[in-house]
Amino acid sequence: MKKHSLAWSLIFLGAMTPIWASASELASPDPSNTLQRNAGPVADRLAIRELIESYNAAVIEKDADKWIANWAEDGVWNLGGGNIYGKEKILESWLTIMAPYEHAAVFGQPIFIQVEGDEGIAHWHTNERLKLFSGNEMLAVGRYKDRYIRSNGVWKIKLRDYSVVFTSTTAPVSAKKSDE
Repeated sequence: MKKHSLAWSLIFLGAMTPIWASASELASPDPSNTLQRNAGPVADRLAIRELIESYNAAVIEKDADKWIANWAEDGVWNLGGGNIYGKEKILESWLTIMAPYEHAAVFGQPIFIQVEGDEGIAHWHTNERLKLFSGNEMLAVGRYKDRYIRSNGVWKIKLRDYSVVFTSTTAPVSAKKSDE
């Protein structure tokens, strides 16, 4: 009977955890928030998800205009080498980064999306497949920590801070066969 009571107590406590967390802890767009739960209006969270889907589709299509349209004018992008400020510099950097790639595909899975008013944050896992013009291919798993703002009713990326989880590289099949 004690085991049964303990099990129900744990289930109850697990179910009650959100009540102990304050609303501001759940919904505040604070990147130090350790409560990695979705929070805020579903419509806003969906709009942010669609924003990142648009960003990823533009990478696949190598469409610079569509890609940069996802950014706020004063956006900040960090790929691990320091912050890049403003849409013009962000686009210039993206074009340079994308130049050696014949194909690039990025797919994102949200860890959480939180919205409060006209601001939001999200963390994403990304799965990336890249093919260089040399024929080499790269696979990468990464993590974005994002901030968003809503301006004139439209969500835009305010900050994307990227870190690599792991990468791998493979040589073209024809190069592998000639080495054997």
